[in-house]
Parts: sequence; structure tokens; C-alpha cells
Amino acid sequence: MNELLTVLLPAAEGGGWSLAQLVGFCGTLGGMLWPFFRSRTGMLLVQLVPCLCFALHFAMVGSPTAAALNGLAALQVVAALAIGGRPAFRIAYLLILPVIAAVMALTWSGLPSAFAAAGMALISLARYQTQVARFRGTMLVALPCWFVHNSLVGSVPAMISDVTGIVVNGWMLLRGTGSAASSTLMTTPMAPPTPIPSASGEGKLP
Repeated sequence: MNELLTVLLPAAEGGGWSLAQLVGFCGTLGGMLWPFFRSRTGMLLVQLVPCLCFALHFAMVGSPTAAALNGLAALQVVAALAIGGRPAFRIAYLLILPVIAAVMALTWSGLPSAFAAAGMALISLARYQTQVARFRGTMLVALPCWFVHNSLVGSVPAMISDVTGIVVNGWMLLRGTGSAASSTLMTTPMAPPTPIPSASGEGKLP
């Protein structure tokens, strides 16, 4: 609560939001919009906005782990977009996963770093899925981890984005977007030259 007040009070006293908060709210807008897209490609493209905005936002509010992981997530989104058309990108994409642990270790700042890494790991697993239902379902597990991180560092824009993502993804799954028939909507514009193995057997996590 103290951290949240330190974010809100300066904004109120100055008559407006700080630059860090304004950048964060740009990320919030992207975070609020992506769950409404029905295709995996559409969701991933819109996710680039919050990834980049929150990387800058967290750097400005002093949360190095989240800043680094959001920057990594932007690169991850690009790799994830290529999964449907080029199976070889699956290997390159999975190689990003060990980097998450390294980033957490190098930027360790206590519990916020742990929850940021957990959230990033789960989002990575979500983006690796090629079916909409599995994508949304895994995001529902990942976003609460980010919400805890964002509450610890007092990021109001990020918390709004998380809550919106949880509510909308849950609603889309309940209304039938996650049904077996609609889960095939995840295919990318370019069909792969050879069949892609199912992502459901991944052992594994931006």
C-alpha cells in the first residue's frame, strides 16, 4: 500500500500523471485491447505495445527485472509469431526460456523479481501454444503473477492491464471462444510447409 501511495500522491500533487505513469497507461491500452482479438496472430501483434511500453515504464519506476523481462518479451512475441509458418522457430523460441532465469538472477530485487519471472515464464508457455483456448487458459494463470509483482512495485497502469486481461480472457473462454471448434482459429496467415507437432505436449513457461 505504501508503494502504491508513492505513485499516486506525486501525480495528484502535480496535477497530472508522471511521464512514467503516462508511458505505463499506453501499455495498459494495449494490454486492455489484445484479449479482444480472436486470432493468435492478432493477439500477439497487439501485445507488442504493452511489452515495449512496460519495459520503459518499469525501468522508470525502478523495477529492473520487469523492465528487462518486458524487453525480452517483445523479442519473444516476434519469435512466437513465426511459430505457425516455420517450425524451426520453436527451437529458437524455447532457447529464450533459460534467459528468464538469468535475467532474474542479474536483476534480483526480492519478491517482485520472483513474481515477474514466474509471470514471464507462464506467458512464455502461453505464447508457445498454437491453439486459442490453451493460449488464453495459460494467460489466466500468468497474469495473476504479474498482478502481484505490479502491486508490490505500485504500478497502477500495469495492475489495470492485468485485471482487464484476466476478466476478458476468462469471459472469452466462458462464452465459447475456447471450444474445440474455435480453438483452430490460431493458425497464422501462412500455412507451414510440413505439419507442426502439437504444442500441448510441451514439458515446460513473454
